[in-house]
Amino acid sequence: MARVLFVVPNVPWPLATGGHLRDWQVLNLLARRGLAPAVLYFGAGEEALLADDTPIATLASSVAFGGARVEDPDGNTFGTVVRKLSYLTGTGATHPFAYQYDAIDAADVIVREARRVGADVVVVRGFWCHTFPALRAAGLRVIANCPDLNTRLARELVRSVTGTAARLGPACNLVQVRRLERRHLRDAHEIWVPTASERDEVAAVAGDARCIVVPNLVDVAAAPDLSAVPTDDDTLLFVANFAYAPNANAARRLVEHVLPLVRAARPGVRLCLAGGGMPAALRAIATAIPGIETPGFVDDLPAWYRRAAVVLLPVREGAGMLFKTIEALALGKATLGFPEAYRGIDADPESAFLTAPSVPAMAETAIRLLEDPSARRMLGAAARALAARCLSFEHGVGRLDDSLLAELS
Repeated sequence: MARVLFVVPNVPWPLATGGHLRDWQVLNLLARRGLAPAVLYFGAGEEALLADDTPIATLASSVAFGGARVEDPDGNTFGTVVRKLSYLTGTGATHPFAYQYDAIDAADVIVREARRVGADVVVVRGFWCHTFPALRAAGLRVIANCPDLNTRLARELVRSVTGTAARLGPACNLVQVRRLERRHLRDAHEIWVPTASERDEVAAVAGDARCIVVPNLVDVAAAPDLSAVPTDDDTLLFVANFAYAPNANAARRLVEHVLPLVRAARPGVRLCLAGGGMPAALRAIATAIPGIETPGFVDDLPAWYRRAAVVLLPVREGAGMLFKTIEALALGKATLGFPEAYRGIDADPESAFLTAPSVPAMAETAIRLLEDPSARRMLGAAARALAARCLSFEHGVGRLDDSLLAELS
């Protein structure tokens, strides 16, 4: 049976981000296939490392800390400019999403841990693609775990900012990410992507590397079914990590454009923006408006979902599948979002969730749902059924039948 080293870029518990949820999912899928992987994690600015008694330890054969990344390896603005220019000229060797790990030679750390645990296979994030040749040279089979296709994500991050000057940095990142993925994704033995469209984009540059759609999933069986639970009929909810620009843009869209239209029909409506990392400017705008709550990171997220009548998903930019969407569906909540929020979910959109093509349409549909508890319950029940059928860990285990892990086990 293959010995697997599973590498994650930050402290993997508690589950505070979509990346954490993806890592938790992969760990569960490997465990359900009888592969108890060794886990190697890095620090990414967290105040505390992984405790010994977290659920991670129950699924892993061992857990090791690879060191804390360097938060500011550039040192100053001049250093950042030099690095970004190296991306444009093609002389830069670092990855824009991994340069802080490059500063501690993360590839060497991964190889050392793989040798220590006797790993045959290493599962690593796609933004470490520039390290794949070194990992292969060490005799490892490489699986790239891609919650997002980073070229697509970098492109969307350019789109998420306004103003020519503000786009210069993200544009430099895009040039380098595209170059490195075209050069090094083919150095992986296998690539996991969340959606079929990303598989097709990867296949164009991945050479002989096998590409498998491993969608984002949640533990539906462990999630409470809230579809029939009474709610506050005038509460809207958006859950996100607001440090991520597309989420901050979505929140601003809600506060400045959607909410005023809803309040014209229902003056008492409340909006909760739950999640950490909210930029100061956005928090100032939100807290200045009565009826908007910004609780920050919350430990008991189901309690906020339980209260909400409608979960809004106003995301336009980004890549991959949104865990915030899958989580709301699994909990049996009535959800309403722009089509981009449901990327990778193959279903009749009117049966399990509602989409809106524009801000006015989102406001109009939100008003209709707030006024119709029966419709919300029916939508929530259909959402829960969809999640159990297509977005659960049980469903996802079979996605690895075509993986090299199946061949080696």
